[in-house]
Amino acid sequence: MGRTKDLFIEEYQRIEHQVQQLRSGGRLGPHMLGNSEAMEQAVEASRHCVQEPNKEKPTPKVGAAIVKAGKILGVAYRGELKPGEHAEYTLLERKLKDVDVTGATIYTTLEPCTKRGPNKTECTKWIIDRGIAEVVIGSLDWNPDVCGIGELRLRKANVKIARFPHKYMIEIEALNEEFSQQFPLDAKLQRTASEKTDPVEPGELFGPNGFPIGYDGEGNKVEWLPDEENPGKTWPMILRRNDNSIFDMYNELWDKVWWNRHMYSQHRHEKKLISCAGREGIGCEAAARIEKKYGKKNLGWDDIDWGLLQGKMSALAWVMGSEWEGSLDT
Repeated sequence: MGRTKDLFIEEYQRIEHQVQQLRSGGRLGPHMLGNSEAMEQAVEASRHCVQEPNKEKPTPKVGAAIVKAGKILGVAYRGELKPGEHAEYTLLERKLKDVDVTGATIYTTLEPCTKRGPNKTECTKWIIDRGIAEVVIGSLDWNPDVCGIGELRLRKANVKIARFPHKYMIEIEALNEEFSQQFPLDAKLQRTASEKTDPVEPGELFGPNGFPIGYDGEGNKVEWLPDEENPGKTWPMILRRNDNSIFDMYNELWDKVWWNRHMYSQHRHEKKLISCAGREGIGCEAAARIEKKYGKKNLGWDDIDWGLLQGKMSALAWVMGSEWEGSLDT
């Protein structure tokens, strides 16, 4: 670890030395000179952000600047022209809509978003569609549902990714302290009001990704997400399975747990029983029905899978009203 750190420091110092030489010799290209200026302007722009009037929780302060051929084409910040409009959207679609930004670099203080509300497009898509070649990010989004996803989506689209230097990251984190406090690193699993409310009317609530919630043909509660491969169509992401599916799975797990315990009991006494098929007795007849229903090859588990099977059944039993102490009483 120590040697890796030393190598990093040596490489950093080497690059710094080259930059100083280029500066002193006047051979540093205009794009390189614009890097720090674009970052500074993006950070400065983010300072102008104000809390959105219709939001109860703190909203992030985000600034963005775009550079092409060594020239800063524009700077914007979240909510600059309209409350809630993201910095990248404001820059690309409001200020530079008719400007060719193909091959440009965007410097944004916060990781571009991957989801928006109804009839809105996420910033990662705007960036990809406009042909941006590189995105330099000041900070990943603190929201665990977004963190890192924007960067990965851009990389998948062959957009280069880089980061602001540490000194700018400190400024950005300080500016967004109230926003980041909503997402402590040890936060427990949370659910939105739409996920916890039943029943919901179509179009009444929106899911964790910002899209309408409803029910599919089987009665599962779902969020209807846009189908990226089939524009204009949606696909259902299950938020909660219907009661019949829960009961059916519980009964299946009950059968399998009971079968496994029965077979263990028989084997312990007879040391040779492989299947109950064709054997007499209430227990063996029930076991034979289970074997026929699920297939012998789908029954029987090692210690780890057996533990998981019991855990699944216990959890569903609790959901349906059993106490934990009696949730595996077969």
